[in-house]
Amino acid sequence: MFTLPFDIPPNSVKIRLKDPIFSIGSCFSDHMGSKLREHKFDVVTNPLGIIYNPYSIFKNLKLLLSEGLDPNNFIKNGDVYFHWDTHSAISGTNFNHFKELLEEKSRISKRSLVAAEWLIITFGTVYAYRYKGNDKIVANCHKVPQKEFEKQTLTREEIVEDYHETMEVVRTINPNIKVILTVSPVRHIRDGLVENNISKAILLQAVNEIVKSDNACSYFPSYEIMIDELRDYRFYKSDMIHPSQQAIRYIWNKFSQVYFDQETIKFISNWSKILKSLSHRPFHPNTAEHQKFLTSTIGKLEELEDKVDVTEEINHVKRQIIE
Repeated sequence: MFTLPFDIPPNSVKIRLKDPIFSIGSCFSDHMGSKLREHKFDVVTNPLGIIYNPYSIFKNLKLLLSEGLDPNNFIKNGDVYFHWDTHSAISGTNFNHFKELLEEKSRISKRSLVAAEWLIITFGTVYAYRYKGNDKIVANCHKVPQKEFEKQTLTREEIVEDYHETMEVVRTINPNIKVILTVSPVRHIRDGLVENNISKAILLQAVNEIVKSDNACSYFPSYEIMIDELRDYRFYKSDMIHPSQQAIRYIWNKFSQVYFDQETIKFISNWSKILKSLSHRPFHPNTAEHQKFLTSTIGKLEELEDKVDVTEEINHVKRQIIE
């Protein structure tokens, strides 16, 4: 026995394959979003880039559903334009093009939020940074010198209050949306290991209080799975901070057991086999045996056309068939 398994009760409400999902938060939300997308779920993940602290997550959700991102929060650092409320990956060297990019991503985000059945929020840290130039908390420092910021620790009370204020806005537009909260298992060691543990503790306290006060909100313990169940550095990448692909798959399987119904789990199992077939690289693609394999794969894909869009996958296989 190399792990310490624990039972996670299945969620009473299940995610269906065609349920629109909006996911926002730390880099762990990107990992889960990629898994959902890989398995043909309708998901939009971090269209404005990775966001770590709850204040910035909630601020963006509210802004996206109201007046949009603050036009006064654009900055230029060197030759590159950024926005204080987005990740540095969302940037550009031409201001007008960058502004248009942000506006388009904001429109995509709003459409997704309005239509979403599920909102997945992943908190990364309680440490936020207030830019002295405008006295506002930023989502990312964009390599601006540290002396320009004041570090701030968000409290449990602030996070809980901000959550309810944000969901009041969200549910005014999308009253039936359901929320899944999770705390990222990625440690923010730049703050220090002790400080990281304090941060995660505050986040866990806030999440516990939120779940108790919101019947349409549940908690998925990705943090506990990584830190306690997979308590071994072989489940980390070489930086000893981020979970390995093996760990991500393990947590994804746990998530599936908690939130998917049997029909969806069956689809995922079948789709995983097809993905394996699609990634197959033969030594001799022109052989009759491989051509038969391709025809069989197309047949399996066509059987799923009533469930998901497999046009791209079918065309990919057809291009390999020799007429």
